[in-house]
Amino acid sequence: MNGRHVSVQSVLLCACLACGLLFDPMGFLRMALVCAVVHECAHVLAFAVCTRRLPELRFELGGIGMWGTHLLSRTAELVVLAAGPCANFLFSAVLLALAERRARYGLYFMSAVSLCTGLYNLLPFGVLDGARILQNLIPAEKIGALYRFQRAALCLFCAAAVGLALLCPMPPCARITALLGPGYLLVKEKIER
Repeated sequence: MNGRHVSVQSVLLCACLACGLLFDPMGFLRMALVCAVVHECAHVLAFAVCTRRLPELRFELGGIGMWGTHLLSRTAELVVLAAGPCANFLFSAVLLALAERRARYGLYFMSAVSLCTGLYNLLPFGVLDGARILQNLIPAEKIGALYRFQRAALCLFCAAAVGLALLCPMPPCARITALLGPGYLLVKEKIER
């Protein structure tokens, strides 16, 4: 294999995507993948503009990670971090404008998925862009307090998501979907420690 090691996380990511695509009757996962690609491409483009080179990409269980952010100044890192959610918001606006002209349900739905992808990535905890944006905005001596706040906020967010998923009347597939986001954040928090 050319001396390159294939990580277990990469194989698990591909297996999860394959299973998800097999059981995706509404096309939600396909739409989410398109929105994720838009998001990640914006990060890569912003990184390339700031450093004049492409980052090394690493495929992990939770998605795609960039290596090389240590080359960025705080301001450049903020630009790179904000590029993903901004691209999702812009993509959502374009899809909404197209949906208004053509009145297609799929465009409205994909616009909503893109909007949710951008908003989700701005949450202030875990490995999400929002958490890293906060880390770049506060003074270094307050990072410890921020980490404690983020862990507490993550626990409250996950408890609220579990409570809503269990108490609200919804189909079982919707319950599972409602638990995937918080579950992902908890798993990544454990892996990162």
